[in-house]
Parts: sequence; structure tokens; C-alpha cells
Amino acid sequence: MTGDPAPMPGRLRLWVAPPIPVRAPRAAFATAIIAVVLIGVVGILLVNTKTVEQSFRLDALRQEKATLDQREHDLKRQIVDASGPGKLHAAAKRLGLVQAEKPAVVWLPNGEIVGMPVPGKGPTAPTTDDGLRKDLTPSAAAGR
Repeated sequence: MTGDPAPMPGRLRLWVAPPIPVRAPRAAFATAIIAVVLIGVVGILLVNTKTVEQSFRLDALRQEKATLDQREHDLKRQIVDASGPGKLHAAAKRLGLVQAEKPAVVWLPNGEIVGMPVPGKGPTAPTTDDGLRKDLTPSAAAGR
């Protein structure tokens, strides 16, 4: 015996048929894969370019911020220098102001005035109302 079953009379013998050859469109598939890869590469390049552009912009803004911070520091220093007591006293003298001999104090919670203010003694500023009346009378102004 060879292992083959004996054919039965009146029946056909069945055989396993080979699979039907499938012809995939190889060119279209390869074109699709290449297109996907190219789109991915172009997308990565665009993202990378945008990132570098933003990096340059960020660097420029950081430099501008550092410049503005330095300018703010310089301006604050100028304010502190100009508002010191010595500078205020010198500026007041240039304007013709004199120091009060006995200033009055006003308590803010109740508005009470402590002490009687006494005006300072010194030359009258040329911009005061009295100084203008003495120096610029109509007859004096006509003679000039």
C-alpha cells in the first residue's frame, strides 16, 4: 500500500489547487510610499525651519529685554540721584526758594496743624508776584 486511498467508483478525485496569482500594482504602491516619505521629510524641514526662525526671534527679544532692563536700571538710578536731599536743595536754590526757619507739621489722621509756620528769610525770587511788581512797573518797562 502506498498510502493513497483507493478511488471509489463513480467519484472524482479532489486535488488542492494552487492559489490564484495576485498581481499587486507594484508601481503605484512604490509611488505612494515615496510620496509619504517625501511629505514627511518636507514636513520635518518646515517644522525645523520654523523652530530656528522662532529661536532667532526669541534671541532678539532677549537682547532687547536686556537693553531695556539696563535702561530701566539707569533711569531708576537717575531718579534716585535727582531726588536726593542735596539735589533737591540745590534745585530749590536755583529756583530762588529759601528754607523755612520753622515749618509747621500737619498730622494727617485728624488734620491738626502743629506749630506755626514762619517763612524763610532771603532774597525774593524774581518770579514771585511781589518781585515782578517792584522790577517791572509800567514806567520802568517803558524806559527799557
